Amino acid sequence: MKDFKKWIWVYLIGAFVIISIALIISIALESNRLRHFKTDLFVLTHESDVCVADGPDGRVRVNSDNWVTVYSIIEKLHGNLSITAHKPVDTVTFTFDCHDEEWTLSVEEINKSKLILRLQGPRSYVVHVVNDGNFENFKKAAAIDSFNAKNKSF
Repeated sequence: MKDFKKWIWVYLIGAFVIISIALIISIALESNRLRHFKTDLFVLTHESDVCVADGPDGRVRVNSDNWVTVYSIIEKLHGNLSITAHKPVDTVTFTFDCHDEEWTLSVEEINKSKLILRLQGPRSYVVHVVNDGNFENFKKAAAIDSFNAKNKSF
């Protein structure tokens, strides 16, 4: 009986170590994915030729002075884990033309506490974040009367 209890503890500790290593690896992979997401967004908002948005005022050409604002809004967002699929209540879309590649950033409002950011281009990302009124900031960035400079109707 003593031998049986000893082996149970050995198996439990072994399983704990394996689960811990798997968790550390998944955290490292997610961190790497988020770093690539933010790097791609940084390049898009600082080096794009054109940015067009579908927002509250229809299709607008976003003034380059407002691109950095879009990035700074994203920089201050925090993650929000979600397992189930949700349908968006409202969406704002930014299309960037950068280095002869077209990228689309869709900001989907799920509810008052959740946003989903979808970046589609040569690479694709889906990031779930806390809303806390940030969707209104994205709408303002895509509106004609924006933050730093007025956007033009397209």
